Amino acid sequence: MSAPERSCLVATDPAFAWLRRSDVQALFALLNRDGEDVRIVGGAVRNSLMGIPVKDFDCATTAEPSLVMNWARDAGVRALPTGLDHGTVTLLIDETPFEVTTLRSDIETDGRHAEVAFGRDWAVDAQRRDFTMNAVYVDQEGQLFDPTGCGVADAKARFVRFIGDADRRIAEDYLRILRFFRFYAQYGEQYRAEDYHACIAAQRTLSTLSAERVGSEVVKLVEGPFAFAALKAMYVGGMLGEVLGAVPRLQRFSRLMDYAVQLSHKPDIDLLLTVLSAETEEECHRVARTLRLSNRLRDNMLRLVREVGAVADPSEDVIHTLAYRYGKQTAVNLILLALVQRRIDPDLTELSTQLHDLALWAIPDFPVSGRDLIDRGMKPGPDLGARLQKLEAIWIESGFTLSRSHLLSDEIINA
Repeated sequence: MSAPERSCLVATDPAFAWLRRSDVQALFALLNRDGEDVRIVGGAVRNSLMGIPVKDFDCATTAEPSLVMNWARDAGVRALPTGLDHGTVTLLIDETPFEVTTLRSDIETDGRHAEVAFGRDWAVDAQRRDFTMNAVYVDQEGQLFDPTGCGVADAKARFVRFIGDADRRIAEDYLRILRFFRFYAQYGEQYRAEDYHACIAAQRTLSTLSAERVGSEVVKLVEGPFAFAALKAMYVGGMLGEVLGAVPRLQRFSRLMDYAVQLSHKPDIDLLLTVLSAETEEECHRVARTLRLSNRLRDNMLRLVREVGAVADPSEDVIHTLAYRYGKQTAVNLILLALVQRRIDPDLTELSTQLHDLALWAIPDFPVSGRDLIDRGMKPGPDLGARLQKLEAIWIESGFTLSRSHLLSDEIINA
């Protein structure tokens, strides 16, 4: 077995304080035995090197999946066979999921699926990963292992670089094209030019992937802090429109990013995708089909394109009405969408005040119910529903100020 290249000790680095957590130490205690070895790899190590909070744990081990399952069972640790064919078992320790994958090498790949063989060589395992920043390992003592020789430096510099030959890495899994741009959107301040050109040259292979896999990467990409730069790079390479299934509106997306910074507001995925790709209901449906978006996301995009016209005059009454009907987040989304579509004047000082006031405003409850109308002699049915809606409209028109007794007065209820 070839020994991985040792890098540096991070046991006392505050960014790696999670190594001393009881659940992480329990993982090491469970799998570091009988000549086997386990190390944390990927996102937790990468994020720590970048100074970004750690969200989840991927682990690599010399132990084969059956052994991991047996040891977990004997220790009373819940083990989920989430990907046994590819050597992956998820261990739940103190409610923390650890995705544990046996060291492996690719026997055969077709760009969508891979046949793997388990092994014990850390360098071989590293070479099959996508980017250098994702191929840095850390052991129980806090010793970093950097088999590619540049993973630590690339992570700290936020430099997105394929391991070895980009064409080969892409041929192993075509989704790595989108992962390249997603990592640039999420972490990157720069990337290797030859890797970018390899992605552009291979872009047609994306059509062989499932829409769900593509859509998942696009959603993560669009939410990244450097999303505009990544999307622009895709657009220049001629691939963004094909991926989205729509004409990209990069200028509007750029305006949204600028306004979001000035208003100290983080746009959600509903607004980001709508601004980037959809101005009509037809475009919403097309993008949703192309990317296999969830029904919730599709419906939220549809609501934005349908209701944005109501924000031509973003007065307090209009904003409160939108927040009451759709929630505060959707109300803010509609304001920002109207802003980037230039339906309203970009008075950011006034808008900032309005958004601040909206955050403090408590959405009121409509004080009248169907039971109130039934108690006044109305029969259940369409007429009752219509009368209730009319009363609600009167209440909203009053700025949510009319009381229950006023709304149920003869003057109002019989109007």
